[in-house]
Amino acid sequence: MTADETMNDDDSTPGPGPLPSTGSGEFSAAEASFISEMGSLMERWGLPQATGRLFGYLLLRNKPVDLDTMTRELGQAKSGLSVAARQLEAWTLVRRSTRPGSRRIDYEAVGDLQHLLLVNNAHMRKFTETLNSGIPVARGEARGRLASLAGLFNGYVEQTEKLVADWEARRDAAS
Repeated sequence: MTADETMNDDDSTPGPGPLPSTGSGEFSAAEASFISEMGSLMERWGLPQATGRLFGYLLLRNKPVDLDTMTRELGQAKSGLSVAARQLEAWTLVRRSTRPGSRRIDYEAVGDLQHLLLVNNAHMRKFTETLNSGIPVARGEARGRLASLAGLFNGYVEQTEKLVADWEARRDAAS
Protein backbone atom coordinates (compact mmCIF):
# COMPACT_ATOMS: atom_id res chain seq x y z
CA MET A 1 0.00 0.00 0.00
CA THR A 2 1.38 3.41 -0.90
CA ALA A 3 1.50 6.37 1.48
CA ASP A 4 -1.41 7.97 -0.40
CA GLU A 5 -3.67 4.94 -0.06
CA THR A 6 -5.71 3.93 2.94
CA MET A 7 -7.61 0.76 3.60
CA ASN A 8 -11.38 0.57 3.37
CA ASP A 9 -13.08 -0.34 6.63
CA ASP A 10 -13.34 -3.96 5.58
CA ASP A 11 -9.49 -3.95 5.71
CA SER A 12 -9.27 -5.97 2.51
CA THR A 13 -8.77 -3.56 -0.34
CA PRO A 14 -6.89 -0.31 -0.75
CA GLY A 15 -9.08 2.65 -1.56
CA PRO A 16 -10.25 6.08 -0.61
CA GLY A 17 -12.21 4.94 2.48
CA PRO A 18 -10.66 6.45 5.60
CA LEU A 19 -8.70 4.28 7.96
CA PRO A 20 -6.69 6.95 9.74
CA SER A 21 -3.97 5.88 12.07
CA THR A 22 -1.24 7.66 13.95
CA GLY A 23 -0.31 4.41 15.61
CA SER A 24 0.35 2.42 12.44
CA GLY A 25 1.19 5.39 10.20
CA GLU A 26 -1.77 5.09 7.84
CA PHE A 27 -3.09 8.65 8.21
CA SER A 28 -3.13 10.95 5.25
CA ALA A 29 -2.03 14.48 6.12
CA ALA A 30 -5.61 15.70 5.74
CA GLU A 31 -6.99 12.96 8.02
CA ALA A 32 -4.37 13.65 10.66
CA SER A 33 -5.10 17.37 10.51
CA PHE A 34 -8.86 16.81 10.84
CA ILE A 35 -8.47 14.48 13.82
CA SER A 36 -6.05 16.86 15.51
CA GLU A 37 -8.35 19.84 14.96
CA MET A 38 -11.32 17.91 16.42
CA GLY A 39 -9.17 17.24 19.48
CA SER A 40 -8.37 20.94 19.85
CA LEU A 41 -11.96 22.00 19.26
CA MET A 42 -13.45 19.65 21.82
CA GLU A 43 -10.77 20.62 24.32
CA ARG A 44 -12.15 24.17 24.12
CA TRP A 45 -15.54 22.68 25.04
CA GLY A 46 -14.04 21.23 28.21
CA LEU A 47 -13.40 17.69 27.02
CA PRO A 48 -9.96 16.09 26.91
CA GLN A 49 -8.13 16.41 23.60
CA ALA A 50 -8.03 12.60 23.34
CA THR A 51 -11.83 12.55 23.40
CA GLY A 52 -12.02 15.01 20.53
CA ARG A 53 -9.39 13.11 18.57
CA LEU A 54 -11.37 9.90 19.01
CA PHE A 55 -14.52 11.64 17.81
CA GLY A 56 -12.70 12.94 14.73
CA TYR A 57 -11.36 9.45 14.05
CA LEU A 58 -14.82 7.88 14.42
CA LEU A 59 -16.36 10.51 12.11
CA LEU A 60 -13.95 9.33 9.40
CA ARG A 61 -14.86 5.68 9.85
CA ASN A 62 -17.39 3.96 7.60
CA LYS A 63 -18.40 1.33 10.16
CA PRO A 64 -18.25 0.75 13.92
CA VAL A 65 -14.84 0.02 15.44
CA ASP A 66 -13.73 -1.74 18.64
CA LEU A 67 -11.27 -0.51 21.28
CA ASP A 68 -8.48 -2.86 20.14
CA THR A 69 -8.63 -1.41 16.63
CA MET A 70 -8.75 2.15 17.97
CA THR A 71 -5.72 1.44 20.16
CA ARG A 72 -3.74 0.02 17.25
CA GLU A 73 -4.69 2.72 14.76
CA LEU A 74 -4.53 5.76 17.03
CA GLY A 75 -1.51 4.62 19.01
CA GLN A 76 -3.16 5.53 22.32
CA ALA A 77 -3.75 3.52 25.48
CA LYS A 78 -6.84 1.34 25.50
CA SER A 79 -7.84 2.65 28.94
CA GLY A 80 -7.75 6.27 27.73
CA LEU A 81 -9.72 5.45 24.61
CA SER A 82 -12.29 3.59 26.69
CA VAL A 83 -12.79 6.68 28.87
CA ALA A 84 -12.97 8.89 25.75
CA ALA A 85 -15.55 6.60 24.14
CA ARG A 86 -17.71 6.70 27.29
CA GLN A 87 -17.46 10.51 27.38
CA LEU A 88 -18.59 10.71 23.75
CA GLU A 89 -21.39 8.29 24.50
CA ALA A 90 -22.51 10.43 27.46
CA TRP A 91 -22.69 13.42 25.08
CA THR A 92 -24.63 11.15 22.67
CA LEU A 93 -22.04 11.78 19.98
CA VAL A 94 -21.30 8.07 19.57
CA ARG A 95 -23.33 4.93 19.97
CA ARG A 96 -22.17 1.53 21.04
CA SER A 97 -23.12 -1.81 19.60
CA THR A 98 -22.08 -5.44 19.88
CA ARG A 99 -21.51 -8.03 17.21
CA PRO A 100 -23.68 -11.16 17.26
CA GLY A 101 -21.93 -13.84 19.31
CA SER A 102 -19.32 -11.44 20.69
CA ARG A 103 -18.95 -9.47 23.89
CA ARG A 104 -16.71 -6.98 22.11
CA ILE A 105 -18.13 -3.44 22.04
CA ASP A 106 -17.98 -1.37 18.86
CA TYR A 107 -18.39 2.40 18.67
CA GLU A 108 -19.52 4.62 15.82
CA ALA A 109 -20.02 8.35 15.49
CA VAL A 110 -23.53 9.70 15.31
CA GLY A 111 -22.85 11.97 12.40
CA ASP A 112 -26.15 13.55 11.50
CA LEU A 113 -25.99 17.31 11.87
CA GLN A 114 -29.41 17.69 13.40
CA HIS A 115 -28.45 15.23 16.11
CA LEU A 116 -25.32 17.20 16.97
CA LEU A 117 -27.31 20.44 17.12
CA LEU A 118 -29.96 18.89 19.33
CA VAL A 119 -27.31 17.50 21.68
CA ASN A 120 -25.85 20.99 21.96
CA ASN A 121 -29.36 22.36 22.49
CA ALA A 122 -29.91 20.01 25.42
CA HIS A 123 -26.82 21.48 27.08
CA MET A 124 -27.93 25.03 26.27
CA ARG A 125 -31.41 24.32 27.64
CA LYS A 126 -29.88 23.13 30.93
CA PHE A 127 -27.67 26.24 30.99
CA THR A 128 -30.75 28.42 30.44
CA GLU A 129 -32.62 26.65 33.25
CA THR A 130 -29.69 27.26 35.57
CA LEU A 131 -29.58 30.95 34.62
CA ASN A 132 -33.33 31.21 35.23
CA SER A 133 -32.95 29.61 38.66
CA GLY A 134 -30.52 32.38 39.62
CA ILE A 135 -32.88 35.24 38.73
CA PRO A 136 -35.02 35.04 41.91
CA VAL A 137 -31.97 35.03 44.19
CA ALA A 138 -30.05 37.78 42.38
CA ARG A 139 -30.26 41.43 43.39
CA GLY A 140 -29.89 44.67 41.49
CA GLU A 141 -28.02 44.61 38.18
CA ALA A 142 -27.21 40.92 38.59
CA ARG A 143 -30.91 40.05 38.27
CA GLY A 144 -31.21 41.93 34.97
CA ARG A 145 -27.98 40.42 33.67
CA LEU A 146 -29.19 36.88 34.46
CA ALA A 147 -32.60 37.54 32.90
CA SER A 148 -30.97 38.96 29.77
CA LEU A 149 -28.59 35.99 29.41
CA ALA A 150 -31.42 33.52 30.02
CA GLY A 151 -33.48 35.25 27.33
CA LEU A 152 -30.59 35.13 24.87
CA PHE A 153 -29.92 31.44 25.39
CA ASN A 154 -33.61 30.58 25.36
CA GLY A 155 -33.86 32.32 21.97
CA TYR A 156 -30.80 30.38 20.78
CA VAL A 157 -32.43 27.07 21.75
CA GLU A 158 -35.73 28.00 20.08
CA GLN A 159 -34.05 29.14 16.85
CA THR A 160 -31.88 26.02 16.69
CA GLU A 161 -34.92 23.79 17.12
CA LYS A 162 -36.68 25.72 14.34
CA LEU A 163 -33.59 25.41 12.12
CA VAL A 164 -33.46 21.64 12.63
CA ALA A 165 -37.21 21.23 12.01
CA ASP A 166 -36.98 23.30 8.80
CA TRP A 167 -33.92 21.35 7.61
CA GLU A 168 -35.64 18.01 8.29
CA ALA A 169 -38.75 19.15 6.40
CA ARG A 170 -36.63 20.17 3.38
CA ARG A 171 -34.67 16.91 3.53
CA ASP A 172 -37.87 14.84 3.74
CA ALA A 173 -39.44 16.79 0.85
CA ALA A 174 -36.35 16.13 -1.30
CA SER A 175 -36.45 12.35 -0.63
